[in-house]
Parts: sequence; C-alpha cells; structure tokens
Amino acid sequence: MPRQKKPARLYERPDTGEWIIRDAGKDTRTGLRGAGKTAAAESALARYLTERGRAPAPLDPDQLPVNLLVADYAEARSSEIADPDRLDYAAVALAPFWSGKTVSDITEHSCKLYLKDREKAGRSRSTVRRELSTLRAAIKHSKARLTKVPDVWLPAETDPRPDYLTRDEFAAVLWQLWRQKRSKHAARIALCQFYTGSRPATVSNTTRKKRRDGPWLDLVQRIWWRRGDDEKKTSKERRPHRIPDRLMAHLLRWNRLYDWVYVVEHVRRPGKPVSDIGKALESACERAGVLRITPHGIKHTAITLFIRSGGSIEDAAEYFSTSPETIIRTYWHHSPYHQQQIAAQVSTLGRTEMHRNGGK
Repeated sequence: MPRQKKPARLYERPDTGEWIIRDAGKDTRTGLRGAGKTAAAESALARYLTERGRAPAPLDPDQLPVNLLVADYAEARSSEIADPDRLDYAAVALAPFWSGKTVSDITEHSCKLYLKDREKAGRSRSTVRRELSTLRAAIKHSKARLTKVPDVWLPAETDPRPDYLTRDEFAAVLWQLWRQKRSKHAARIALCQFYTGSRPATVSNTTRKKRRDGPWLDLVQRIWWRRGDDEKKTSKERRPHRIPDRLMAHLLRWNRLYDWVYVVEHVRRPGKPVSDIGKALESACERAGVLRITPHGIKHTAITLFIRSGGSIEDAAEYFSTSPETIIRTYWHHSPYHQQQIAAQVSTLGRTEMHRNGGK
C-alpha cells in the first residue's frame, strides 16, 4: 500500500533555524528564522498554498501579526489601484502602533487608543479614519485566512473645514520660501499650486514635454495637462486647465533659464521631481507668523480665495477639477453670494406682501 502523501507544511531546520515549506519532498525557503518568525512563516505557507490553488488552513487571529496582514494587503493591491502611494502611506502610519500586536488585539478599545496616539502626533480624525479604513480593508482581504474576523472601529466622519491663507498671508509665506536659497524650489512649487489649485504630487510630477504616463505642460496652447493619457483614472479628477497669465509668465521664464525635465527641480537633484515641500512650508509659515498649512492646504487656499472673490460653483469645479458637491459642501459658504436671497428674505420675517404694498 503506497504511503499517504503529506500536505504542505512548515519545517524548522535544526542547523540554520530557517523555516522552510516542505511539500511532496521539495523544500522551499522562506528566509525566516527563529521562533519569533513563526507567524510570518505561517503567512508564507498560506501564500504558497494560495498560489498553487490550495486553500491553507485558517489561522487563529492571535497567530497573524497586524503589520504582516497590512503588508500582505498592500502588496496584493499595489498593482491594482491607481494610487498605491496612498496605500503605502497608510501602511507606514499604522506600523508603529500595531507593531508586536496580532489581529486578536484589534478591538474598539485599541482602535480608540490608536486615534488618541495619532491625534497627539497632530493628525486629524479624518486622516485616522482613512488609516483605520485601510486596516479594515486588509482584514476583509484576508478573512479567508482567519478563523475569526474582528471588527475595526472607525471615528465618526467629520465635515471638512480645511485651513487656508489669505492672499497677503500666502504672499508672506512665498517670500519666506524664496529668500532662503535652500527653499527656492519650494517657492516655485507653492506658486504653481496657488495658481492651479492642483495637488502637490500633480505639480511636482509635471514635465515640460508631452508624455502619456504623467502630467505635462503645453506652453504653446497654454494648457496644464494634469493627467497623462495612459494613467489610471481615480476618484480624484485631474482634468486639464488653462494656465493663467501670471503663472504663464513664470513658466516661460523658467523655460528660458533652466534645462529642466520637470516644471520645477531641486538644484541638487537634477532630472528628478521635487519629493516634498512640507518641512520648508512649515518653517516658512512659522517665520511669516501665519497659520501653519500643509502643501495640500495651498489647494484649499486657491479654491477658497476663488470662491471668496465671487467665483461660481461651476467654474470652480471645472478649473480646480473638484466635484460641484465638494465645492458646495466645503467652500461655498465663503462666497459673497452664499444664501444671499435667503438672508434678504429672512430680514423681512413677519412682514407680509400686503404690508409691503401699503395694505393694498
């Protein structure tokens, strides 16, 4: 009678301590060593079986580390979504708090502790909600691997009230960026954001020549193409817009003076996009004595000032590539036309049409 074939299983080599996957007489190395890597080895076995069309035995929640769960989810989804960086940011943010914890440690109490921890670090509730939503998605992605699936508590959604600067405040910040030699590139990025209302990554990744895989400038037709034709579409619209005169003058001058690939480059990193201006912007705000804003806050500043100057919902939505619903919900209360007719009618409360016409 032939011997019964054993299922794929983990085996710790006594000589090296490395966990290997033994399947039908063939060993597959995992690169993991020691008792502290048992959970990671279990996860490697699960992936091995999944790749071969064999369902692995479900793990108890206390056998699967949270950070490994999130890492597996990020790896699986990175090639499927249009903005993998956003997923990576959430994974990095989650890692410190959940390090050393397993899925069984995910409770309403621990999620609330995570909220407090992130708020102490200066993160908003909406940011924490997005991060915990990533954790919830990771659990949902791996629910077939677990004997029990915990629920992830999320903070309540909050109405967006983004910070913004006045035109004079922004001018003061821009001057502080420009007067420092090491932050002139940040001044250029901020200026482009101010006149385009684009997100920081869109501006910094824009090239001066046409391409299909990213944003680019058409200085002849005066069009800023926020998205390349071959880029994946996301919920964040990036429609093209006309370049305003004030910004056009700067772009043409930079085009004459510098042999750049991107619209703005750092002098010490030629041929590469500017990665981040957050620290430079924070320092400039502090020196200018104004409210600290993030690079994304410049987009909020641009839209807010446009609406405050009397811009319409339709024009704001078209130029800033933002939905009309978002314009109404987040910015429209700044408009001089906001509830104008309603306020006029409320001013006459209690007066009837007959009274206004002298009783006739």
